[in-house]
Amino acid sequence: MSSITINGLDEAITAGDLDVVKNLYTTAGSDQKSALLTSIAECAARNAKTEILDWCFRSGLGVSRSLLNNELYDQACFSLSPAVFAVLLAHGLDLNEYHSEYVGDALSLAAYHGNVELARFLLEKGADPNQTWGYQEHEAGVWATIGPNPSPEILRLMLQHGWTQKESTAHIAAAELGNLEVLKLLIEANHGADLEYSEPWWGVPTENEGDQCGTALYRAALKGRDEVVAYLLEKGANPRFKDKMGRSCFWAAREGGNERAMQMLEESGC
Repeated sequence: MSSITINGLDEAITAGDLDVVKNLYTTAGSDQKSALLTSIAECAARNAKTEILDWCFRSGLGVSRSLLNNELYDQACFSLSPAVFAVLLAHGLDLNEYHSEYVGDALSLAAYHGNVELARFLLEKGADPNQTWGYQEHEAGVWATIGPNPSPEILRLMLQHGWTQKESTAHIAAAELGNLEVLKLLIEANHGADLEYSEPWWGVPTENEGDQCGTALYRAALKGRDEVVAYLLEKGANPRFKDKMGRSCFWAAREGGNERAMQMLEESGC
């Protein structure tokens, strides 16, 4: 975040004291005011001080056209505050233009935290669930499935707002982790998950499993998720899928030592 150079200004922003902020701002030299106003806005966004943030825009701050790694956008994301984004939107922010290598995008970060309120606000204000960049190499759908606060409700909201699940690995994560509730939600949606998709859901492949990418059925068989295997077979998942090494779902079940999954796959004609 940009450096705030006037003594007492940081504390005034954190306290939400707009009068003090205004008075301190007037003491800055004319050549400093533009950068200082940006710094104030960033601090106000991070601390969800919306009155101060709105004042920054009314005092001449414009929405930056720097769309990647924009500091004000990052700080707004960190706030997890719908009210902060309401101010940014009122002053011209386009939710689908800004992305960050640090936070991904606002919707992905909301999904990571399981913040339903922010996710709902963003989607209702036009955030495109098909354009999420992801946070820490995971798309919003995956974070809503595996994050510290998994949220089927966020997945429902994304689906209601047009999420097609194209090239999404959220259902593979749900299958591998044995989350049948989420798996059913994703497969039985209007834009159902692609059961033939086989990319890794975990971002950077691990050393041990980097060559074991496969479909939801393959990964569920590998991890011994018998109930999931049965459901996926019922839904038409291909038991004859082979990974890039030519290994089958049956191989995955055997590799994982999962006899029940092996039996079901064998009975399905694998």
